[in-house]
Amino acid sequence: MLSKEDNQKITQVSEGTPTGSVFRRYWIPAFLSEEVESGGAPLAVKLLNEKLVGFRNPEGKVGLLGEFCPHRGTSLKLGRNDDCGLTCIYHGWAFDAEGACTNMPSEPDYSKFKEKIKQKSYPVHEAGGIVWTYMGPAELQPPVPDFIWTALPATHRMVAKVYQECNYLQIWENEIDYMHAAFAHLALKEQNFNEGALSTELGINPSHPLVTSKNPLLSVQMTNYGFRNMFVGETDKDHQFILEAPVLMPSFAFTPRVPEEDHLFHAYVPIDDTTTWSYDVHFTLERALNHDTQRERRGLWVDENHRKIYNKDNNYKQDRELMKEDSFSGILGISNQDHAITETMGPIVDRSQEHLGTSDVGVLALRRMMLKSIKLVEEGQPPIGLDPSIPINKIFSEGVVVPKGIPLKEACPLDPMFSPIKPETQFAEETN
Repeated sequence: MLSKEDNQKITQVSEGTPTGSVFRRYWIPAFLSEEVESGGAPLAVKLLNEKLVGFRNPEGKVGLLGEFCPHRGTSLKLGRNDDCGLTCIYHGWAFDAEGACTNMPSEPDYSKFKEKIKQKSYPVHEAGGIVWTYMGPAELQPPVPDFIWTALPATHRMVAKVYQECNYLQIWENEIDYMHAAFAHLALKEQNFNEGALSTELGINPSHPLVTSKNPLLSVQMTNYGFRNMFVGETDKDHQFILEAPVLMPSFAFTPRVPEEDHLFHAYVPIDDTTTWSYDVHFTLERALNHDTQRERRGLWVDENHRKIYNKDNNYKQDRELMKEDSFSGILGISNQDHAITETMGPIVDRSQEHLGTSDVGVLALRRMMLKSIKLVEEGQPPIGLDPSIPINKIFSEGVVVPKGIPLKEACPLDPMFSPIKPETQFAEETN
């Protein structure tokens, strides 16, 4: 469990808070590229409890500005998207993508007042169908995001975002909790899967090693980007099943997989302390992705504002009849099942009241990583994973099936390029 003080420390994200300061040291997703069109309506954006507005000017350049006009406070989401940026409809003050005031028609021609006005703006970078932003000190800006999937063609990638009604941390903790797959995602009968899929909308087959492995070895292996979340189970009496999933600051993770399954990357971006944008990136490296298959298994049908149709107000369409023979949870959609779990915990979990077991080794590692990063930032040092020499574009999850008896370090070795500074801290194992 965490103390109430530490729980508050790692869940609050406003400017000036410990975790808010950590998030502002990384590039994070701001919105989908498809959400803004050239010369189109501005997009209201809230990140880390700041109200902003995103837009793409008529020339195609993307900007991210503070929402409220510095003149009298009118929202720029109502602004005209013309010339090189946004023009406030109240008095015509105009701002370019960098926040410079380019026009002030309410002032005399000889006035130089506009040269003194600068609207808040954040740098942006488009990659992988996402507009990313950096909200921290300009002099500490890290390299732009370069994940393995950001350079893939659209045929090999599917990017989606969905609004989630809870704090980012409980979503991220659920992501790295291997053991819940055997329950929350369990289908009660065998199914045929389409190419690349781990599950159908019902869930994971009861014969899958994530379900059948008894007393699996769960461990974390520290890396220079964060840690690898490890699972060692068995496929039969002669073979072991090893999954590894990279977990990266400030709130990113790859889903565990075996070679025949598609890849999946998650980013959990705080809107504020009690709501989150969850980004899902399904991708393949060597063939086109079946978008329909992945969309169906996710089970997250959303409206024009990326809010779920199946949500806590309608109990995620849980079907008690479905629970009898088809689905352990009675909820369709593997991602919809995750949302039901995390949102019904409440807006922010009181971790001082929980009772962790040996299967929670990954959750504990995640909290230690966040608290460590907070301490580093408070000491004036860079948080975990910002070393520019780390080859982020080489990171992805890869499971293996090998004969029993082969040590974990040999069966699924960590590439030396990701080794932490202190090799003796590399492995922390805990069994259940």
